[in-house]
Amino acid sequence: MQSPWHSALLRTLIYVVFGVVWIVYSDRFLENLVDDVQTLTQLQTYKGWSYVGITAVLLFFLLYQGLRKERALSARDELTQLLNRHMFRQELESEIDFAREHHQSIALVTFNIDEFRRINHACGHQAADRLLLKTADALRDHFATEPTIVARLGPDEFAVALLNIRNAEIAVTKAREFQHIFQNLELENYQFELSIAVGIAMFPTDAEEVKDLVACSTLAQEEAKNLGHGQLRLYDHFFGESIHSRLRLTTDLRHAIERDELSVVYQPQFSAHNLKLTGVEALLRWQHPQHGFIRPDTFISLAEQQGFIREVTDYVFAKSIRELTELELLGTSIPRLSINVSALDFADDDCIELFYRRLENLHDWSLLQLELTETAVINNFEDTLRTLKMLREANVNLSIDDFGTGYSSLSILRRLPIHEVKIDRSFIRDLQVDDDDRTIVRTILAMAHSLNLRVVGEGVEQIEQLLFLQEHGCHDAQGYLLAKPMSAQELAKFLQQEPAALDEIRSQLRAKSSPKIVAVKNT
Repeated sequence: MQSPWHSALLRTLIYVVFGVVWIVYSDRFLENLVDDVQTLTQLQTYKGWSYVGITAVLLFFLLYQGLRKERALSARDELTQLLNRHMFRQELESEIDFAREHHQSIALVTFNIDEFRRINHACGHQAADRLLLKTADALRDHFATEPTIVARLGPDEFAVALLNIRNAEIAVTKAREFQHIFQNLELENYQFELSIAVGIAMFPTDAEEVKDLVACSTLAQEEAKNLGHGQLRLYDHFFGESIHSRLRLTTDLRHAIERDELSVVYQPQFSAHNLKLTGVEALLRWQHPQHGFIRPDTFISLAEQQGFIREVTDYVFAKSIRELTELELLGTSIPRLSINVSALDFADDDCIELFYRRLENLHDWSLLQLELTETAVINNFEDTLRTLKMLREANVNLSIDDFGTGYSSLSILRRLPIHEVKIDRSFIRDLQVDDDDRTIVRTILAMAHSLNLRVVGEGVEQIEQLLFLQEHGCHDAQGYLLAKPMSAQELAKFLQQEPAALDEIRSQLRAKSSPKIVAVKNT
């Protein structure tokens, strides 16, 4: 884009050149044409007026061209050349007036790139800008056959107004098609799982004014993001109430952390071979004074969205280490404490120092194991890998949680300094009846064995599930069949007097053939 200084200089030079040419050549022309001094003087006057008129026309066209270009640029996003938010609203308002007069419908579809801040942080601004350009090009191409208005509303937000559309289902179909296109965009050499959230609102069904229609579509988009990555929601009038409810819940969660009103429970993990305790997993619980039990996936997701997941993770570290240390369980009866960490715990440059501070009160860092999901690793692979290596060098154990639900490959697993993977409970649940789940579990076990990794099966609720895991060389098991999550005090009693149910399970296991035990990494 030409700078204002260069633009002004160019117009000035055009004016100067024209003026010099006019003065020099017009005088010579008149002197050669007329000899009479009086006539020459009169013609010089006419020439002066002609100069004023011609330069006025010249200045008009120069200013007109500049203003038209400025208007065009001010209406466009500088990077993508899509309409900007201001111009989009103006054009949408005109189309709404037309649609109202002709009894037509308009679908406003807003798109928001999931995890764009992390992409920007991990890959750099240039790579993020190229992703935005690819997104803009894909939007233009995908909606080229429809009467539309396409715009970039914010750093990671785009909008498409589908004009004269028959119903919302058409908008949903087009939006889902674009989600699939976006997932297949390439982010150069970075291993990010791309996804985009979509919100849809309809004129005149949901709103009749531009401001309200944009607000409805944005609410639907926020609801989609709350459901997870790559989701789509049509606007519903209950969404506004839902937003206010989440804001109140966010405030309550912050207060609960400050007042130490959350609790940590511990679910034991056992050797799948002899059912000896191998560790416990710390799980956060929230009993709200008005709303009762709040599901962990609800308030953890809320903390991630509102930007205070660090405080939640800090809370779990501090409380679990303090409770188990005060009861003299950690390092004696309990050989390992597992704590879940969020992908956002690895998002900032100072995350390693933050982990070190969390571990200050733990005398032996090898007693701790961090559990993170495949998605947390893959979405910011190189930065996360560096942090994991430093943690491993500090003797912190590392585990991949919910394994099998993400997209990690064998080549990625080889690079990770982990010593354990946990098979997601969704594959354990139907082991007795689902051939596909059995195949998946066997494959995960074989892959982990080839890398000398320990394997934990989580969500074990039936003896048949445990027998299958044992038979195929799974090292540890965790689930309600063996022990439910319990408070620190209940855990101390559990360890003092082991339930008779475990002996009964051992008897059933001994009745089967001897399981295959696989060597694992020394930790």
